[in-house]
Amino acid sequence: MIFYTSENEELIFNSARQKATSALQETLKEFYGKEEISERIFAQRWLERLSQKKDVYAKGWYSPPPYGTAVLSGDRLSFDSLRNEKFWPSERIIDWRDGFLYAYCSPVDKISGYMGDMSVTLYFGKDEKIKEHFRNCRAAAEDIFDHLEDSEGPGELFRYSQEIFRSRGLLSNVISRTDSLPSNLGHTFAHLEEIADKAELTKEEIDHLSSSRHFLNQGADFVFEEGLQFTVEPQLLSLNDASFPKVTHHFVVKKREDGFIVCNDIDELLEEFELK
Repeated sequence: MIFYTSENEELIFNSARQKATSALQETLKEFYGKEEISERIFAQRWLERLSQKKDVYAKGWYSPPPYGTAVLSGDRLSFDSLRNEKFWPSERIIDWRDGFLYAYCSPVDKISGYMGDMSVTLYFGKDEKIKEHFRNCRAAAEDIFDHLEDSEGPGELFRYSQEIFRSRGLLSNVISRTDSLPSNLGHTFAHLEEIADKAELTKEEIDHLSSSRHFLNQGADFVFEEGLQFTVEPQLLSLNDASFPKVTHHFVVKKREDGFIVCNDIDELLEEFELK
């Protein structure tokens, strides 16, 4: 069976992820519609809010970008890698009337040691064709979730996802500098076995988390074992209209004995802006 955290809060399995999404929602509520809010201002405030939450390393493991956080607006959504300095938060002003926003952060839970990455792309305008593009991308992710139980493993799920994207007129544009293959659907969530009481993650801990991931790609040969957490994070372009933005939806999935739990907390934001 497939279970969704939005349908039952008791199913929430990644506290850092939950706090990251909550902090993003709070930051959007504070800034939405206000003038002269830059990517950098938004990113800093989001990080501040996340830092105020209990038992989480807000300055994340995915670094660079600075503090493991990225905020991009306008035509900057078509990034290759967030590690590229030109895609770090800038002084670009966010357009709340007709613009786009991509937000990513990579906190780590101080109790469980697990990564808590989250990201989402939003559109604030009224163009129904663009909104439909967002909805099509979200529906593609749902098609993948529907196939989880029938999947033979990460490699097969990746291949199936490529068929789904093509059938919906989409192209996956995931690029990872740490993956040996050119494209993937996501990666496993690594965790730290021991965490000392300190202000920030050490370089050794960051390196461990990064290198301990396994990617959901063409060559993946591991299986979905009970308890495993992994991401489904397609970055999708339209094959039919090059003017549409790249849309990224980031979900976390956990395998359990009777099926899979999908953390779909970003759906609340997508629904708020009529993108699902």
